[in-house]
Amino acid sequence: MLARTCKPVMKDVVNVWWSSEEEARNPSWFQAAVPIRYKLDYVGSEQTKRPDGADQTTIALDPEQTYQEMLGIGTSIEESTVYNLRQMSHARREEVYRLLVDRSEGAGFNFMRIAFGTSDFTAQPFYSYNDLEQGGEDFELDGFSIQKDIDLEIVATLSRLLEISPDMKIFASPWTPPAWMKTSGCLRRGELKEGKRYTDVYARYLCKAVLAYEAQGIPIYALTLQNEPLLEIDYPSCYMSPERQAELAIALHREFAAHNVDTKIWIFDHNFSDGWRYVVPILNDEQAGAATDGIAFHDYEGEPDTMTEIRSAYPGKSIHLTERSVWGVLGADRIVQYFRNWASSYNVWVTMLDSTIGTHQWVGVPDPTLFVQDATDRDHYWATPEFYMTAQFSKFIRAGAYRIGSTPGSADTVSNVAFLNPDQSLVIVVVNQTETEQAFRIVADGRQISASLPCKSVATYVWEPVDNLGAID
Repeated sequence: MLARTCKPVMKDVVNVWWSSEEEARNPSWFQAAVPIRYKLDYVGSEQTKRPDGADQTTIALDPEQTYQEMLGIGTSIEESTVYNLRQMSHARREEVYRLLVDRSEGAGFNFMRIAFGTSDFTAQPFYSYNDLEQGGEDFELDGFSIQKDIDLEIVATLSRLLEISPDMKIFASPWTPPAWMKTSGCLRRGELKEGKRYTDVYARYLCKAVLAYEAQGIPIYALTLQNEPLLEIDYPSCYMSPERQAELAIALHREFAAHNVDTKIWIFDHNFSDGWRYVVPILNDEQAGAATDGIAFHDYEGEPDTMTEIRSAYPGKSIHLTERSVWGVLGADRIVQYFRNWASSYNVWVTMLDSTIGTHQWVGVPDPTLFVQDATDRDHYWATPEFYMTAQFSKFIRAGAYRIGSTPGSADTVSNVAFLNPDQSLVIVVVNQTETEQAFRIVADGRQISASLPCKSVATYVWEPVDNLGAID
């Protein structure tokens, strides 16, 4: 009997794209572009065949073993990037926009991070949405405004990206409450002042920011409660204990409910190494746990398996890697490990600096960004290999895809992560960190492809389904 089957029937060919490492993390990328061997290059297709049992590295796929649903992959639209984009002609700016979010012409980034108020990566004096003269207070938030975000064209940039890619989602992170709410009286350092009065007004402030962006036609999918809450430093920052963040989560959840806001609340937003001690007091609190939708992580200390451990303890909370730039094939493998440890999203931090490594107010010297703009000719820019390597994931893994089972491989051969897209296509990203070409095979559902990958390279294999109409049960 002919029937439509639930299990996809796969085509006999698998399409392949390659990107390669070049001078990974080298500051020379801020000076000029250098040739890159492979830049998200389509290198043809591999013919499938019956498994031959050859003694070689094997990536065995199991599409029926599913893990987390994917939300998205993207970068940050912080003010440093927007400032540099503003220096470009309209045509060149549009070119960068499409490279970022257009799936056919570019990387297909579909999940962007913004700062509520300024972060450390800005060309502007630091500001919040409710700045007052020293000693002032505004518990009614009469002076609240996102006008600076409008004037600095952050809103316009996001609006244009949404026009090009309407399905793109945006999440926000505050680096600090307004100065008048803080013990330091300053956007730098300090804590949110003690007491329910300050917790409640800050929750109203964050809710107003979400509503203000929505009024501009920019929905905020999720909000982290504080960027790096364990860090006090000489740029916008705010120490926030887990107990205080629990109070804020409860208050903000109440504000969102009162204003029919469906923005998700993500806690933590800091390093793997501090994950356990931070999230447990929040998620073990009945009200705070109920208010929390997800857990955000940064990757500057600790290891990604912390995400798997915490997800096992709290399986109802989504997991997100909200900040980390990575470089070379080691970085590509790090992204593989994020996803193999339950992250539903990944965001690069900082999209474009210029050839003077500007403009920012971080306390260190940044590494190369996805794009570098020539400070002497603002319409001249170049993409670093990290742009293409990140696109090996973002261009092919759709929102709504599920990670599927696959043998993990190793740094000595190849590592991988695999997904089943909503259209039933299989996407396998393979990383070769070694100094030599690596041969391997990919096996699924009684078929295999034999492949090889050059040294220090990343490959994406897309195995498309045929129309299931007419397939035999």
